Amino acid sequence: MIATLQSLRFVFVLLIFLSHFAYGSFQALDAGGDCGVAFFFLLSGFTLSLGYDESLRNGSFRYKTFLCRRLRKIYPLHLLCLLFFLLASGCTLDGKVALNALLLQSWIPDANYYFSCNSVSWFLSTLLFCYILFPLAWRHASNKGLALLLAVYAVVCWLIPYDQVNAILYVHPMVRFVDFYMGIVLYRLYAKHAGTGGMPSWVEWGLVVLLLLSLAVYPVVDAKFRNAPMYWIVLVPFIWVFAQARGPVSHLLSTRPILWLGSLSMPVFLTHQMLLGILIRRLPAMPVPLMLGICLITVLTVSWLVEIIFLRQFR
Repeated sequence: MIATLQSLRFVFVLLIFLSHFAYGSFQALDAGGDCGVAFFFLLSGFTLSLGYDESLRNGSFRYKTFLCRRLRKIYPLHLLCLLFFLLASGCTLDGKVALNALLLQSWIPDANYYFSCNSVSWFLSTLLFCYILFPLAWRHASNKGLALLLAVYAVVCWLIPYDQVNAILYVHPMVRFVDFYMGIVLYRLYAKHAGTGGMPSWVEWGLVVLLLLSLAVYPVVDAKFRNAPMYWIVLVPFIWVFAQARGPVSHLLSTRPILWLGSLSMPVFLTHQMLLGILIRRLPAMPVPLMLGICLITVLTVSWLVEIIFLRQFR
């Protein structure tokens, strides 16, 4: 994993955290959820290509080994969070729980299903589909293939009603596969052209400003466009530039503390919404900054404990 991309995991999981934090006068940063999710699907396609490109090219890639490694990375933590949810909520076992346990919930275009139990786990359900198709997608990744997928995506956007935007454009595996495939194509371009020329350091700061502007204009952008396409425009060059780790922002991202925070991105992602719900309901009223700080520190602490006590045995 490229160090700067590891650190950016924390930056974007923090945006997702803020999209679920609403307290007192502080409104949830809805833009952070759409932006963070688009980033992680793109990054998954990019980093899997980075890690497996050589073995896929020389024929040493083993599909079963690949899937087992992917499942070890996501499934134990998913089941742990699902168990915690069931114990904390007193939810009875039913079809929704079964779909969650099998990571099939994102295939049902109904919020009562895809956002059921630990609601953020829909991401894993969709990501698992991308993992399954990764070798096939890698072999056929091309600019033409991406253009075809984008054309199909545009038709889907045009046809679906606005009350199905979340179910189809935001959650559904076959639609979010476009982000993942885009990440694979981006890696192909990166591998071919990275290092061919220098880049002014202000480009990194410019991309940070562009990202902040995209978050700011989110409320006035059409719901179908802001789900992902608006962020593709920002995040594709964002990943490209920061993967090369040459400027001042990259140097900051390469520091030990931020790299460590980046290593906690998966447990932070899977635990934060449940912990936010418990903390905001149970803690006494307090100023927004204090509540935000307590919630973030608690999520990071729990994530670190989960990492060292539970997840390391599955590495």
